[in-house]
Amino acid sequence: MRAVVAIAANTFREAIRDRILYLFLGFAVVLLVGSKLFGMLTVGDETRIIKDLGLVAIQFFSMLIAVMMSLLLISREVDSRTVFNILAKPVRRWQFLLGKYLGLVAVVAVNLTLMTLLLVVVVWVYQHELDFMLFFAGAMTMLEMAVLAAFATLFAVLTRPILGSLMTLAVFVVGHMSEDLWLLTRQLPGAFARAVIATAYYLLPNLERFDFHTEVVHDLPIPAAAVVWACVYAIVIIVLVLYLANLRFRRKDLM
Repeated sequence: MRAVVAIAANTFREAIRDRILYLFLGFAVVLLVGSKLFGMLTVGDETRIIKDLGLVAIQFFSMLIAVMMSLLLISREVDSRTVFNILAKPVRRWQFLLGKYLGLVAVVAVNLTLMTLLLVVVVWVYQHELDFMLFFAGAMTMLEMAVLAAFATLFAVLTRPILGSLMTLAVFVVGHMSEDLWLLTRQLPGAFARAVIATAYYLLPNLERFDFHTEVVHDLPIPAAAVVWACVYAIVIIVLVLYLANLRFRRKDLM
């Protein structure tokens, strides 16, 4: 596992040097701080609006970081030929791939943690009490991003970087429309169209399983079974998708 940790750490360092991550983080900070203004302009509980907008911003910018990082996940090493130096050492391809995935997850986790801490501070300023459930919402968003990062890793070895990023973005969008897709399969008249939609429903993850924003914002009870099932669901998908990515990467011609 030493090789995996080393590759993950190197991926993390390279990502931190990319200024685009600071740009995304800056936009997120502006939006989180500006949520006070949105709260004042919107009718309703101001604190709840700040929480809702803040959690949506955290999810959105974390997704953007995962999508943009997928552009550089594998292609940078292949283009610079450093992948050959790495694989020439006692490093197997699955270790290289797993290290890249963990590095991507670490980058997203650090940025998501910083944004969540900022949201907690903003809410504390206006509510004068710490809302620890925001950390729970952040943790579930991180679980969602870990699933998305697994798909980003798979697409990075399947296709070109830009197309892989677009496919990762598509997984995020469709993953939050899973229930609508299921309803659509019952309303479409053609059997072929229903089969296509049903295939997308079963192959792509239901990311709504990780969305507890409504419960956190409105102080609603959260069933423990739903949380446990979300964790198991994420682990199964991550393992399966990374296994498929490894199968492809073992046969991939890097020349």
